[in-house]
Amino acid sequence: MAMLKGVIMLFAHRPSCIKRLLIIEDDPLTAFDNEHTLKLGGYDIVATVDSGEAAVAIMAAEPIDAIVLDLGLAGHMTGREVARLARDRGIAVLLVTGQCPEDGADIAVACLGKPHSASALVAALRAVETMACKNQAPRKVSGLTTFWRPEAA
Repeated sequence: MAMLKGVIMLFAHRPSCIKRLLIIEDDPLTAFDNEHTLKLGGYDIVATVDSGEAAVAIMAAEPIDAIVLDLGLAGHMTGREVARLARDRGIAVLLVTGQCPEDGADIAVACLGKPHSASALVAALRAVETMACKNQAPRKVSGLTTFWRPEAA
């Protein structure tokens, strides 16, 4: 247990290999809610953007550990194109969309269905971390479809 000026802290932050996030969401209210929730969850939000073009520019300029991606975006690039680029750069992809696509396993680590609670979003990112960083099957999270494939040892 950690102590902070006489207050006992029962839940300390644990080290995480997924810290820096890029949120890609075209709905401003959803984007704001996701950013707020994930900041409270202990993540650093590098940027929140609404288009694939803006996302690609951020991924080229900043180190990103994971992206939280809605498939429907502003601009000309599709969410699938952004997911493939991120995957090819070794960035973990969490889809957050109304319906998980059939090709989800080809473009993401997991898919969280909308609508979802704030706690489900944070739990989904923790599950992505378990799969991407620890190469372990995650705990079950309500509304989350995982595409975990263990890497060969």
